[in-house]
Amino acid sequence: METNRIYLTFIDSEKYLSVSPTETVLTALIDNDIPIKQACTNGACGICLTPLLAGEIDYAEKTPRGLNQKEKQGSYFLPCIATCKTDIYIGHPKVPLR
Repeated sequence: METNRIYLTFIDSEKYLSVSPTETVLTALIDNDIPIKQACTNGACGICLTPLLAGEIDYAEKTPRGLNQKEKQGSYFLPCIATCKTDIYIGHPKVPLR
């Protein structure tokens, strides 16, 4: 099975996770003990909002209702419903863990 990489630029520019085409970015982060705040897991709340620095993601048939227009224009995405179409580079999630 082909995999893509999620590069974690907020930890180390060389640090990456391998992810299958059907696995959400959020699942990959959680499974690898990368801290990220989450709530709904269906794209509605926006809590997991994360900057997409490079690469392409796919929401398939899901709608990212938790993103406003400004966030979309600022290249943010919702890892809870996104899968990787290509290798991606992400920044630090917007909502900090407390």
